[in-house]
Amino acid sequence: MSQRVTIREVAEQAEVSVGSVSRALNNYPHVSEALRSRVMEAAYELGYQPAFLADGLRRGQTKSIGFLVGTIANPVISTIFEAASEALAAKGYSITLVSSRNQADLDVASLRLLASRQVSGLIVSSAAESPEPSRRLLQELGIPTVMLDREGAAGAGLYSVQSDHGSSLREAVAHLAANGHRDIAFIGGPDDFFPTQQRYCAYAEALRARGLPLRREHARFASFTETDALAEALLLLRGEPRPSALIVAGNIILIGALMALQELGMVVGRDIALIACDDIHLTQLYRPPITAIRRDLDLLGVTAARLLLQGIENAEAPTEPVIKLPTSLVIRDSTRFVQRPEAV
Repeated sequence: MSQRVTIREVAEQAEVSVGSVSRALNNYPHVSEALRSRVMEAAYELGYQPAFLADGLRRGQTKSIGFLVGTIANPVISTIFEAASEALAAKGYSITLVSSRNQADLDVASLRLLASRQVSGLIVSSAAESPEPSRRLLQELGIPTVMLDREGAAGAGLYSVQSDHGSSLREAVAHLAANGHRDIAFIGGPDDFFPTQQRYCAYAEALRARGLPLRREHARFASFTETDALAEALLLLRGEPRPSALIVAGNIILIGALMALQELGMVVGRDIALIACDDIHLTQLYRPPITAIRRDLDLLGVTAARLLLQGIENAEAPTEPVIKLPTSLVIRDSTRFVQRPEAV
């Protein structure tokens, strides 16, 4: 029988102190993502298994859940996490949060580490780009998993909770068209990101249904960084014809778009109508307040927890492996002005 790998060996492999390994593996605050990732990689490579798992393994279950996110900076994710944590805690489960900094390779490393800790289940909001490696790994691991706003289940034990991005996006286009807008632009996250795909398809369908122009130059896609979002928004807004309305899909994308509007001296609600695809604090506090598509994030988190518990505790798989939750359009002053026909 091989000897158990020690925390000291992990520290040597990662070239850090034993204390740093302990803090990283136990999700202490103020541990940098770079350090956490290095420790996780070393732990996986050595096959390290924390001693605290022994009791849980003897019982056949650890009553712990792994929660993997692309970034903890997203206020949407933090709200979902809090709601899911509360629902899981009520059933006696603890939850471990890990961030992959929107890097697909760190997604895989994080999932392997969580699997090595014998988690009972996973909730996954994987990196924005290239989610397939983590999806394939999840199928191999066979751990009950709920994907947040990702494609539907693709195997036993894989479930999905999604937002109905399409219906409210179509409603957003209808609202802008009713106010006289013809040149309606769209800027979103990476074009292989599932919510971006859903939103863009609905945007394009809604324009075609109303006989409005679907211009290639009026659709831009950015990585989830303010710098890239700013650059793409500037390209869009400096083009001709300049759009009279803009739909922004993504919280970080929204910040970049607002920076671009400020740089160009454009005033929201006067020079351009603006709709955001998540109703966060910024959309409510900005002046003028920004029209937004609202999701019930607490419901999303609770639903993910309940679906996962069904997969863990029931002999039969959930009857609905994919659950789609409704969204709604909240109209505010950023879209109240009417684009006059003579100005089009």
